[in-house]
Amino acid sequence: MKEHYFALIGDLVGSRAIEDRSGVQRALLATLEDLNRDLGESVAAPLRVTAGDGVQGLLGSPGAIVDIVVGLEEALHPVSITWGVGRGPLATDLHDDVALLDGPCFHGARQALEAARHDGVWLRAEGLGEPHDIVLGSMFGLMGAVRSRWTDVQARYVREVRGSLQREVAERLGVSEPAVSKGLSAARFAAVKEAERAARALLEWLDEPNHDPKERTP
Repeated sequence: MKEHYFALIGDLVGSRAIEDRSGVQRALLATLEDLNRDLGESVAAPLRVTAGDGVQGLLGSPGAIVDIVVGLEEALHPVSITWGVGRGPLATDLHDDVALLDGPCFHGARQALEAARHDGVWLRAEGLGEPHDIVLGSMFGLMGAVRSRWTDVQARYVREVRGSLQREVAERLGVSEPAVSKGLSAARFAAVKEAERAARALLEWLDEPNHDPKERTP
């Protein structure tokens, strides 16, 4: 068993006010199934819905956190999820059922989730060490601020262009390629992708065997 894991806990924003709550839950369950399959061994304990409005998972490879948070945000748009990330050991044996797991990584994730709720931001982190908790939260805060201004059309272009060429997206949606390009540019998608890449690199570096979360980088 690894010395440290990354726990991820999310909560749907304003879930009680969602009109098509059952439809959102179906989309949530389907997306979690896809993520659990696609991320493979990066997921130490499969992502699952908790209490109808929450998500929990345990990651062995923390770079997958970016894929999970972004993937769910785009699948559920305009519904959003607030997230807490915690790094630390497990106090229980590793199990496929995340509801049976506990330990400092989950305690940190819950504390981070409460901080994210309080601050009204996309994501907060605990246990990564200074200044990495702040850096990761700020990255997602900036990405969230940009994404909050996306129109439904821009969000759809972004979702469709993941893994596809703009020409293919235009053909699939029955619009012109310049329209897709203009929409992605207005959404600042290139900058968002770069921020995602940076967040993934930070998380993967934090998981290196010789990394001490108490040390500050020079």
